[in-house]
This record gives sequence, structure tokens and C-alpha cells, in this order.
Amino acid sequence: METIIDALDKISKRILSRNVEYLIINSFRSDILKRCGLLGRNIQYSLSPEIHNEYYAENEIDLHYELFDIEEKHLEQFINNLSEKDIIGFNVTIPYKEIIIKYLDILEYPADRINAVNTVLIKNNSLVGYNTDYFGFIKSLEDYNLNLENKRALILGNGGAAKSVCCALKDLKCKGIDIAARDIKRSGDYFKQFGNVTAISNIKDLGSYNIIINCTPLGGINYLNESPIQINHLEKECIVYDLVYNPRVTTFLKSAQKFGAVTINGEKMLKYQAYKAVDIWLEYDNV
Repeated sequence: METIIDALDKISKRILSRNVEYLIINSFRSDILKRCGLLGRNIQYSLSPEIHNEYYAENEIDLHYELFDIEEKHLEQFINNLSEKDIIGFNVTIPYKEIIIKYLDILEYPADRINAVNTVLIKNNSLVGYNTDYFGFIKSLEDYNLNLENKRALILGNGGAAKSVCCALKDLKCKGIDIAARDIKRSGDYFKQFGNVTAISNIKDLGSYNIIINCTPLGGINYLNESPIQINHLEKECIVYDLVYNPRVTTFLKSAQKFGAVTINGEKMLKYQAYKAVDIWLEYDNV
């Protein structure tokens, strides 16, 4: 009689075999597929290639997604050589969501409003910037049937992701938005249109917020065991959302769970913003 261990071993071997087969097939096809990918720094942890390439394979889309892990000193060279690489577009992550804008020719809504870009389309030799984080965040909230109208929100961080989340929360009619910045000098005036801006170190009481969102990389694979803020008290049924998705349960979320919070990681947002980016690339390129 087959034991549970034997059965699990067979399942794991089937999964491994399928993954190896997928990698082999795409290694032969990658030189004939149009290219896209993720631009960032220290991003080997990213699940984006897995999400995109699996989606392309299932839907017979002739694209290959890869990582463009580029040092900032080589960023301009990467941009200048795009036309030679058969790349139709790319996503943008930390630390380039704002830096990339100076290399772009056009900003589409809502990137022009947010002033942060996470998706670029190469169109008629022009670089067009989009922000699909905004859509991905809103869509992820819809999945949980969350209504944030007249709710109080705390945003942890003041980078490109925080800009997208602030715009989304304002459009979802949050009553009050506070932004807690890691670097208050870097915040500028942008976040003041949404609410009070202060340093994370100044936030002592979390009990007045209905939703708290970590938009920093702290707790992610490059900052394991770190948390953007110390949780000492939470409102009943407070929603604690961490845009970090790897690991799935961060130190921040573990701490929130001890207080009975509803916790959400960034995996759904990642997928929804990815699908929106694919729609942008395919609508133009028709691959």
C-alpha cells in the first residue's frame, strides 16, 4: 500500500518534471520570442518571471519575460540600447520607479498624476510610462470586498509605491490619510495633497487607523526580519496590508496577526499589475 510520503514524493517529482520541461522548452524558444522584463536592482527574489512566463505559455503569447538587474550607473546605457534588444516593454521596480521618468517621452494616466512609473511601453521609438500599481492595488482590495470609504489610513513609506497607493486611497474616498516617511526630507510636497506627512519614528499610536499599508521594502527578501514600524496596538478588525510578497508572511504581518488584524500580502497586487502591464504591451504590439 502506498504511503502518504510515497504519494507526496511522486507529486513533487511530477511538479519538478513539469517545471524542468517548461524551462527547457522556453530556453529553446527565448531567442525567437519578443522580450520584456523587470528593471530594478537586487531583484533576483522576484516572482515576476514565473508569473509572466507561465501566463504567456498558457495563453500562447510569444513573449519572454526576464530580469534586468541593472546598476544605476548603467541605467542610461540600458535605456539607449533598448531598440537593439527586441524589447517591447518592461516593468520597473525599486529603486527606479521615479528615476526612470527622466528617460521617458510620454506619461500616461495615472502615471502623470502619480509621478511614478512601473510599466514602460516602447512605441514608435518612444518610451511611454504607465502606472499599473494603482490598478493592481485597487483590484486586490476588490478581491477582499473591502470598502475604505470614510476610513483612516496610514501609509508607511514615501517612494513610488506609496505614491500609487495614496492616489488609489484618495479615489476610494478614504477619510484621512497619514504618510509616515522613512526619509522626511525626500518626501517633498507631493504627499501633502493627501494628508499629514511625518517621520515613521514619530508614529506611536496605531489604534486610530482602519488600514495600515507598508510601502517600504522592509521585511522583503533583502531585509528579512525587519519591520517598518513596531506594532503595539491596533483597531479592532484593522486591515494591515504589506506590499511585500516574498516572503508571503513578513515580520510586519506576523506582528499584526497577534493583534487579530486582517492581513494581506502583496501577491495579488503583483499579479493584477502584471496582467495590466501585459494588456498594455499586447494592445500595441499585437504579439
